[in-house]
Amino acid sequence: MKTLLIFTLFLPFFFFSQEKEYIVTNNNDTIYGKVIRRTNYLNTRKVIFKIKDENGKKTRIDPSEVKTIRSIKGLDGNCYITTIYGKWFLKKIIDGRIKVYQLIDGVIIFVSKDNSEIVSTDVGWFFSGKKAHEQIRPLLEDDEEVLKQFDSISGNYKNIMSVIKKYNENNSKLLND
Repeated sequence: MKTLLIFTLFLPFFFFSQEKEYIVTNNNDTIYGKVIRRTNYLNTRKVIFKIKDENGKKTRIDPSEVKTIRSIKGLDGNCYITTIYGKWFLKKIIDGRIKVYQLIDGVIIFVSKDNSEIVSTDVGWFFSGKKAHEQIRPLLEDDEEVLKQFDSISGNYKNIMSVIKKYNENNSKLLND
């Protein structure tokens, strides 16, 4: 009985420890290892990712050669990172039918609906609430309830993110029904 209790207590740790960091290349190859993020101190907007394999070898991750980075314990926390234009790394901050990404070490917000092309928005920029509102509104038009809520709020970052989350919640339920 005591052994069963100990096993039950440590079972969650066993399952969580099995998840590994990895990258997925443009050729759909998955490479496992420790994901490391570095910042170029001479150009702090330039972010560099490396992957360290089980032998300790570090390899620089070129954004033009990678689709996805799965980070668990790195500087960016437990997240998925994608690339855009073969140059920049984007952290996924909202997942669902509408995905929201943020430029790593930047303030630029990108969106994609139903896995369409990832596009830049003006969400989060000073004095751009109206323009950001106009850019996000078409993504919500197939959900009248959320669109009505969206039309009644200001176009600031917090409000827009809240409505996108609500849209994803509503539409994930519809997809699962």
